[in-house]
Amino acid sequence: MTKQWVLVTGGRRGIGRALVEELSKQWNVVFTSRGQQPQSAEAIEVQPGLWVECCVCDGSDEQAVDLAAPDLLARYGAPYAVIHNAGITLDGLQIKQTGERWRQVIDTNLNAIFYWNRHLLPAMMAQGEGAIVLMSSVTGIKGNIGQTAYGASKAAMIGMGKSLALEVARFGIRVNCLLPGIIESEMTQAIPAEALKALRKQIPLRRLGKASEVAKATAFLIGEDSRYMTGQTLILDGGLTA
Repeated sequence: MTKQWVLVTGGRRGIGRALVEELSKQWNVVFTSRGQQPQSAEAIEVQPGLWVECCVCDGSDEQAVDLAAPDLLARYGAPYAVIHNAGITLDGLQIKQTGERWRQVIDTNLNAIFYWNRHLLPAMMAQGEGAIVLMSSVTGIKGNIGQTAYGASKAAMIGMGKSLALEVARFGIRVNCLLPGIIESEMTQAIPAEALKALRKQIPLRRLGKASEVAKATAFLIGEDSRYMTGQTLILDGGLTA
């Protein structure tokens, strides 16, 4: 496969970090981070001839994307793939949710996708090939108390993905959604042992998912083996929504 570059939004930690580590085995990778450039980026092992770059950019800030995206296009050309992974939860019952926190979730999880696509899609269309993965969540199809904002944003990503897939298919670009379930993370590590045990019992496979498993599924969705797959939602949740 041509060693083109891919963009991973929110690639500093968790699933994002696993995405960067997995995809850098085959592609050049640019990942975004909202804060200062993380030193951890230097620790990522890349294959000879490939590179990984951190782009400091808050995707929820339209003006920041308006600066970052053209710069990346000018330096590297069209990306082969874009993985829209950046997201936040800001859990809270809707009756206690503030307008500011609601907008922050929607801006980060949903609007940022539009900001990036508006710049990158035309170049990808001219290129005549590519793939987009929207990192949704099972919360987008299965309710979860305290996550109305998060669930709304993730469900919207599924609808966006299906319509976008139809718009860009004739340009050789595929668009799919990946819906992880409960994945091992810093958040789950902080859950008390008994609560974590009860959580596992809700999952038919009786374990949490791993960030590396999400990353491998993403590699499949942008790779050669899924070239006839577009407009679909791939659920990776250990049977939680079966």
